[in-house]
Amino acid sequence: MNTPRTLAVSVMLATLTVAGCSSDSKSSSTTAAAATTAAATATTAATAASTAETTAGSTAASAAGGAAMEIKGFKFSALTAKAGETITVTNADGAKHTVTDDGGAFDVSVDAGGTATFTVDTAGTYEIHCKIHSNMKGTITIG
Repeated sequence: MNTPRTLAVSVMLATLTVAGCSSDSKSSSTTAAAATTAAATATTAATAASTAETTAGSTAASAAGGAAMEIKGFKFSALTAKAGETITVTNADGAKHTVTDDGGAFDVSVDAGGTATFTVDTAGTYEIHCKIHSNMKGTITIG
């Protein structure tokens, strides 16, 4: 039944629908700005989470009274540690490696995907290699 009230409600709904679909530069700019702000906030949150994860890993090694070294891509990461500090080596490769001092002060095996720990009590610069993969060389500095 088309009463004046029903007709008036229909006209209002149609007007609101058309108004909601229209796009002027102000609403477009506001919407774009809101989307940009939301994207920036999401990026900032992701960066903060990544930084927290990295810091937590570094802090865990420091809190344990040690230093951390990683083997990844058949390369040793740089390492500077204090004499007597526990050094934790993490092997991110799918192959077993060793951390071997050229002068014989230490020789540690690290299984694929595993970790190993050792200490060096004397300050100095130690040239290291992997006994299994002769192309892997690096340096550990103990202060």
